[in-house]
Amino acid sequence: MSASSPLPSDVVTDIVIRTLQLQLHSPVADICTVCRAWLSIVSQNLGQILLHRRYGDMPSALAHALQHDKLDVATWLVSRAASLEDSNRALLEVVAAGQTELARILISAPLDAAHADYCDGEALVHAARNGNSEVVHMLLCAPKHAAHADCQDGRALVDAARNGHSKVVGMLLDAPQHAAHADCHDGKAMVVAARKGHSEVVHMLLDAPLHAAYADCNNGRALLNAAENGHTEVVRMLLDAAQHAARANCRRGQVLVNSAENGHSEVVRILLDAPQHGARANCRRGQALVDAAGNGHSEVVRMLLNAPQHAAQADCRNGEALVNAAENGHCDVVRMLLDAPQHAARANCRLGQVLVDAAGNGHSEVVRMLLNAPQHAARANCQLGQALVDAAGNGHNEVVRMLLNAPQHAARANCQDGGALINAAENNHNEIVHILLGARQHAAHANCLKGIALEHAAENGDSESTSACCGVWFHLMRWDSSHKPATQGIHWKRHG
Repeated sequence: MSASSPLPSDVVTDIVIRTLQLQLHSPVADICTVCRAWLSIVSQNLGQILLHRRYGDMPSALAHALQHDKLDVATWLVSRAASLEDSNRALLEVVAAGQTELARILISAPLDAAHADYCDGEALVHAARNGNSEVVHMLLCAPKHAAHADCQDGRALVDAARNGHSKVVGMLLDAPQHAAHADCHDGKAMVVAARKGHSEVVHMLLDAPLHAAYADCNNGRALLNAAENGHTEVVRMLLDAAQHAARANCRRGQVLVNSAENGHSEVVRILLDAPQHGARANCRRGQALVDAAGNGHSEVVRMLLNAPQHAAQADCRNGEALVNAAENGHCDVVRMLLDAPQHAARANCRLGQVLVDAAGNGHSEVVRMLLNAPQHAARANCQLGQALVDAAGNGHNEVVRMLLNAPQHAARANCQDGGALINAAENNHNEIVHILLGARQHAAHANCLKGIALEHAAENGDSESTSACCGVWFHLMRWDSSHKPATQGIHWKRHG
């Protein structure tokens, strides 16, 4: 029997057994020869081995062959379909793998041809999802048992729309029988297409001759998805739809809030300028302004504050927009909010929390603007000097100097029983310790809280920052002559 002839599976098995036997009794050269012949025969009969020895049924063996790109094996298996059930299951496997020719063989087989509508059109769903227009056409036009374009309540249409396969969407909508409905699932196909920005698909769904999708379906969900992702063209389509146009102010302004939060300035402009049902810049008590300010979207903030009608107020929500912008160091936004011609934000709002957050994060320019605001300026000593304590603990030298040197209501270096000094010493901020101990007024005391600052410096003595620790100890001991720290009980760690 030649090596190229198909072999029954039991013969292949016998060859394997004999090869193992020969390996024990034959010379090395003979073993190599037999192994090469064996490998050749096995590779040519892999389909039979998978079918008869490993999986036992053709569709499972086919799935394995396709997974490992064994197209010749897959072709052999498809040609050996023994029943209609085998053909139908094999069709699902080859369509999911994108094998157009194998699908054609199964559908056009003279005996036991696969049904294109098997499993409620699951093959069509796979092909539509993958954008395989040739297979979609084949399944829809099968001479017998053709797939329905609206199978599974339009799932094929939804999946094709989600992935932007406009050609497949057109085929499903234009099917001569059982065409898919563009408005199936309350417009889900359009909602998912709008989220991904597939403008051509959205246009097709809105203009479908029958059962067209509504632009305002699902309470404007499609508009919300398009706006928050910045798909300007889709937003315009939905707002300008001839019938059932989406409303820019739907969902109580949530569309504007989401687009402002993500900084999509062009979408914000479209929503605010909509001729009918335009969005209000101050919707949801200014949430759009708060979110845009926190993320530093200065252009969006400017549009919201300058809206001709229903403009957002810079001091909305007790200055939450200013708090967020200051905390994140967005200087341009902070300046806009403080300089707003009407309802300007107050630099000292929330008992000075704006200053505390900005100082703790080291945003020196923001701190300067808050302290120098012409009206309602922040006080450097607000919240018992919490801004100084946080800035000192985080090592923000410039901010510490600003707070101590403020012309009015300057922070005290010894505030909170030396909390600023303690934090600076604990974190080895040598220069800040020096600044606090040498302040012209209300200087920090080295013995504050019974010498806890000195104790923190000592505890850090075995750290890698030995030089910094020594510097801290030096500054604390320098002022020890007038303010004796309680050093009893402190364990001084020696340096190498």
